Amino acid sequence: MRFVISVFLAALLLAAPPARAADPVPGQDDAGFVSAVETWLEGDEAAALPVLADLAAEGNTAAQMLLALVDKMPELQGPWLSDRSRDERVALLRAPGGMSGKSWMRAAAAEAPLARLWVQLWSPDAPASLALGFARAGEARAAREALVFAAARQAGGFDAIADDPDYPAGMRYLVWKDWRAAGQGDRVADDAARLSPGDPQRVVAGLDWDAGAWPDGHVLAAPLEALCAGICPDAAADCARAGLARLGGYEVLAQLGTPAAALIPRARFLDSAKGRETVLRRMLLSGRERPAPGESCLDGRLAAEAARY
Repeated sequence: MRFVISVFLAALLLAAPPARAADPVPGQDDAGFVSAVETWLEGDEAAALPVLADLAAEGNTAAQMLLALVDKMPELQGPWLSDRSRDERVALLRAPGGMSGKSWMRAAAAEAPLARLWVQLWSPDAPASLALGFARAGEARAAREALVFAAARQAGGFDAIADDPDYPAGMRYLVWKDWRAAGQGDRVADDAARLSPGDPQRVVAGLDWDAGAWPDGHVLAAPLEALCAGICPDAAADCARAGLARLGGYEVLAQLGTPAAALIPRARFLDSAKGRETVLRRMLLSGRERPAPGESCLDGRLAAEAARY
């Protein structure tokens, strides 16, 4: 079966040129899709998702891609969707077929080179180098996710792409694993020493980390900064530091952001109700202790968010 999947993916990837940031996704400018996305960003899943499901069934590639990403990313699933039955969720988020439906991303892959990258990412043998394809397509969050997935599978290959100008910023610590495996510990120390004192990656290299200097514009901090500016404006830096701990680690932070920049610009997503809800939801999914309303500004907001589910 793995061989069949690999052959299928190879055929898809060879059928069209690689995705580029300028490549439009068919259907993304459709008035119905634009309106449904805005409604979804406002946090109204009940109004938005059925419309997106209808558009996907009608062949709108952009709607197919967005639904496939919502299906794969639990943090994008709000209270209304989480309260649906299994059959309702399948009907909303997936294409017909099989016992539990099929990912709309495979249908989208027939029309959009960008969708082919996600199909490959969700295969069992996606290489670390796939991150460069996402980066060149303007999908920074997905590029970081591709690296995290490769690391989880112990796929290696980070050293081979570390010097590429499109290697995702903020993910140097994954390259260090390859260097250490090759007995190049000194190289790790030299590379880590170039990071700012407030960069959490320093911990991985055994260096001191100045938590008080974080986030201060860190390349991956934008989702937390946007959330904290909205809910704790008088203590935004403290909120962001607490948020990093609440997320359960740097790798989780690296995967936050717009599901697809081609469909929803990064800034628009982060500044939306859905964008803020997504960060809070990811904290709740971290498995850490349930927040108490009176402990801090962030915990108070987290407690209120937990009550919605």
